[in-house]
Amino acid sequence: MRIKGLWLIVILCAMLPLSGCWDAKELNRRAVVAGIGVDLAPGKKDYLVSFQVIIADEISGKTGRGGTPTMVYSAQGRSIMEATRKVSTLVPRQVSTAHTRIIVISEELARQGISDIVDFLDRDSDIRLTAKIYVAKKEARARDILSGLSAMGKISAYTLAQKTDISSQEYSSHYPIEVDDVIRDILVPNSGPIINGVDILGNVEDVRKKSNLEKTDALGILRMSDLAVFKGERLKGWLNEEESVGLVWIKGKLNKTSIVITPDDLGEITLDVRRSKTSTHVFLKDLEHPIVLVRVTAQLSVREMDSTIDLRDPAALNDLETYVNQEIEKKMKAAVDKAQSLNSDIFCFGQTLERQHPKAWKQLKGKWADLFPKLTVEYHVDSIVRNSQMRDRSFKYDLNKE
Repeated sequence: MRIKGLWLIVILCAMLPLSGCWDAKELNRRAVVAGIGVDLAPGKKDYLVSFQVIIADEISGKTGRGGTPTMVYSAQGRSIMEATRKVSTLVPRQVSTAHTRIIVISEELARQGISDIVDFLDRDSDIRLTAKIYVAKKEARARDILSGLSAMGKISAYTLAQKTDISSQEYSSHYPIEVDDVIRDILVPNSGPIINGVDILGNVEDVRKKSNLEKTDALGILRMSDLAVFKGERLKGWLNEEESVGLVWIKGKLNKTSIVITPDDLGEITLDVRRSKTSTHVFLKDLEHPIVLVRVTAQLSVREMDSTIDLRDPAALNDLETYVNQEIEKKMKAAVDKAQSLNSDIFCFGQTLERQHPKAWKQLKGKWADLFPKLTVEYHVDSIVRNSQMRDRSFKYDLNKE
């Protein structure tokens, strides 16, 4: 009995240290960070790191004082880590980055290079590699983006992440890009990552004022902007809206989008892309002149017409599909032309060549920087208009008939 009693005491003593987390901190002692922004400091040598911190009292609405739901704290340092540590001189709580949803980098800093930022994000065990990453475009700084307030969603960092998802699902001029995606794309030879751009529609100063939320026509709104094109770690240029949709199409990440065509100047027709599939193949007629073939199949429906075309006529539908094919090809060609002008293989055509022709890639790998700008890219688009969203002809057809 004594031996059993001793064993029971030993087991109980062993279980005592397992009763909780050794490094646990109460929530009321943490400053939860929703977004991180990195700018160049005024002297252009140091980093200016900003944190969007959630004010829990204002979010709950029970003990709030009527203030803003978030606060932005910034500190300057020779490295990102040094600036991060200096934030502790401003914040009365332990900064917690485990719930960071977005990382914003200024355009000025992105043109100099983002290797230091990516290295920091890769090493920090708290910041998740699934955090979405952005480049603040034009005059907007990363700090300005984090300082913005949103009427639809109290935490603007989370709202911006949601805008990315919705934009990807409904229009496909963007797609969610995470820290892990950037790390992998930087390593691709003669290529670089694509990063979503974000800017401010309206006044930069008004977007951070609480009074901006008290008006039906907000004077400043955070907006998804163009796609940033990198070569290696440096920003080289931007894709416009048409080029961005073309890139998303080639990468096979398109969900839905709208296409507006004008067949033979008979009025505008708007179609919705409901399904799409993209495949890429590389053909080697000779080693020095590879040809890339991009195949796209798309299913569409007619959603709006300012035309008298009879959609019950099979010949008219065939003509319609021809115009759609040309429009899709136009968008993809515009994206490829821009990438070739910047000499950045953002489509990873080189990786496709490596997978499909590994022996040839060993000889072409060192020449890819010279081959890519002159690369021949061909397009084969097969579109099918499934329906017109109507039971019969449009009333406009009958009006024109009369």
